[in-house]
Amino acid sequence: MLRADWVKWLLIGLGLLVKILTFMAKMTKILTETAVRARLPRERGVIFKEYNDLRQDYILRVVSRHFGARGDDPAPLLGKRLLDAGCGESTVGEFLALSGADITAVEANRALLKRAEASAAAFGAPITFVAGKVENLLREGGKFEVILALDLLEDVAEAGKLLWVLRQLLAKDGILVFSCIKRTWRAWVYHVLLSALYGRTKWGSRQWRRFKNPDELAQLCAAAGLKLREVRNLRFSLSKQRWKMSDRRRGTRYVAYALGV
Repeated sequence: MLRADWVKWLLIGLGLLVKILTFMAKMTKILTETAVRARLPRERGVIFKEYNDLRQDYILRVVSRHFGARGDDPAPLLGKRLLDAGCGESTVGEFLALSGADITAVEANRALLKRAEASAAAFGAPITFVAGKVENLLREGGKFEVILALDLLEDVAEAGKLLWVLRQLLAKDGILVFSCIKRTWRAWVYHVLLSALYGRTKWGSRQWRRFKNPDELAQLCAAAGLKLREVRNLRFSLSKQRWKMSDRRRGTRYVAYALGV
């Protein structure tokens, strides 16, 4: 009797093990296929371009409206001094340069800066690139009507200090535009775990605790003498491999702008 029970439980255990291994094999296949698709240069480029297009449209809309430019103006940012703080490899500045803005792009990572310079040259965008930290611009005493802080706050240990610096660089009646990653479990899965698995970022290069939810960013802005406005969520669909702007809070990223108070 005991032998029969032992065999019975052994068979049940083996059955469960087979089911677990089968499930793991299916998940491995799905993740591998998704990772392979994500590694394709063209697809990755299309996805990143889609993300940039959403940000570009938002930036151009809120900045043009802020300065009272007409909707049909071919160069709505003509003569505006724009600072792209921590530009990285983003091509947003290239698009805005063709909208008439006089752009200065600052980046501390020289390798990223070189790639950004090469991309702007190929695109034909007149951008002045500066190697170094944003706070170095304080010594020059210049002011900017438009400042971009795109995916920047996640990379600094003292976001409040950086916002104070940006506030000092912002001209009177200027506008500061952000794009940020939320500090949610879904954002951790997308922008830490999967980003590292797909090879888009290195393990440890993104720290979840540095991500900022909109209410936290609003508090930091208030401390720096800024008022956060018009938060719009950005959501990525894994199944459709597409970015879209949404009013739903499920988005893992968001864009917003701030004005001086």
